[in-house]
Amino acid sequence: MSQISKLAYVDQKLGAPSDGQQTTRILFNTIENPGTTSGLVFFKTFQGLTNGQTNLVQNKLDSMESVVIKNIYLAQFATNGALITFGANSGFEYQQTLSIIVGNQQVVKNLPIQFNQGQNGQSFDRLHTNAGAQFFGAQTAQTQSVQPCEIRLLTDIVIPPQVSFEVRIDSTNAEYGTGAVVCALSGYGKIFSAGNTF
Repeated sequence: MSQISKLAYVDQKLGAPSDGQQTTRILFNTIENPGTTSGLVFFKTFQGLTNGQTNLVQNKLDSMESVVIKNIYLAQFATNGALITFGANSGFEYQQTLSIIVGNQQVVKNLPIQFNQGQNGQSFDRLHTNAGAQFFGAQTAQTQSVQPCEIRLLTDIVIPPQVSFEVRIDSTNAEYGTGAVVCALSGYGKIFSAGNTF
């Protein structure tokens, strides 16, 4: 079943409007200064975050919006803005799992993310052509060794309108530092379309 037909099927079952504008949709949320912890919960707190840190004001979509998640993106930034390995201390990847809760159902359960990250950018290399290729400067060649953790889902996860959702990361006291961690969910969605009312 394609993303479009799955989203239409779920919207129809829930009685949600199906006449919205089709779009590529990315939902993202940032946690500032997470420190060392055994758990993070994204899409839970929005207070004080700017437009560059989140594009939602609550952990629900509007009544006319819905999304099919195809990719999960996790990134960690140092206080100077440099991209560093997600949840790692001195290059060592901690065992971390990811869960997604939509409504009262856990739709992704304890997915290990260490296989999708690392200093060699393995997941990014598999998903993107030449992602790990060397970049040639004037005299030296450098490799982009730290990649964001990106997970491409085989099953379409639907976030229907007006249903709460969150993404949880559980770990063995991973070090997330004093900068920021970001979670983004990308895929296909429908947004409000005013039609001829404007």
